Amino acid sequence: MPQVITDQNIVKGQKQNGFPMRKWKISLAGVNANGDDEPMPYVDYVEYILHQTFEQPLRKVTEYPFVLQEKGWGEFDMKIMLHFVEKSVPPFVLDHDLNFQQNHYEMPQTITFSKIDGKHSFLKLLNSPATNASDRESSNDSTNDGSTHKRRREALTKEKSKRIKDDRSSDDDSQANSSAAVSGDEDDKIDVHQLAKKFQMLHPDDLIPLVNLVKANQTSEMYVKEDGEAGEFHIDLRTLGDSLLAVLWKFCDDCLEKYQKAHKKK
Repeated sequence: MPQVITDQNIVKGQKQNGFPMRKWKISLAGVNANGDDEPMPYVDYVEYILHQTFEQPLRKVTEYPFVLQEKGWGEFDMKIMLHFVEKSVPPFVLDHDLNFQQNHYEMPQTITFSKIDGKHSFLKLLNSPATNASDRESSNDSTNDGSTHKRRREALTKEKSKRIKDDRSSDDDSQANSSAAVSGDEDDKIDVHQLAKKFQMLHPDDLIPLVNLVKANQTSEMYVKEDGEAGEFHIDLRTLGDSLLAVLWKFCDDCLEKYQKAHKKK
């Protein structure tokens, strides 16, 4: 089963149409029955179909884990087309939502094959009982040479290690740039991760006043996106500025204190 992995971060000092520019990266990883990463030897190459505003919106990637890196300011839905080593099997299209709500997120996908009876070598790749990359390599030597599997296994290990390193670096940056204090000192900043947790603790009735607070203090430098039809409101807390973050922090604390007092009265 393939998994689409997305990593994205704000590019400091770069904006377009009033929104911060972001660098983002998408990759694919196979996941076996045990939930462990493994190569996808049945996939020959991948085509990413981006938004039409991109230069060359159709991108072909041939090396596992099929990494695509780009930069932009907007969210959009993309198509990811998997082309298989068995050419008689038609490509399979995955739908992927590129959004900026999280710096890192993984979306499992399901592939449905039809009309592959008689494709014995391809079926062997799909149904191999191997549970890790090493076993997969030895079980598929009849279809793909060992050097190909070695490259894919090394790519898998390298990409996984890089994801862990990037995540740690992102966390370090976040911690270095924020603290939980809300005092008057200029050096004190709001911990946006803790603030996001406070948002999740608010009652639905208090979400509308919170949104109104953001909208009332919104500037062109802030990433704030409202989708009226879907009833969704997206904000990037890191773009709001210390003053507004402090206001939102106090609003949440006041609400949570109100909930606690109401609970004690019962």
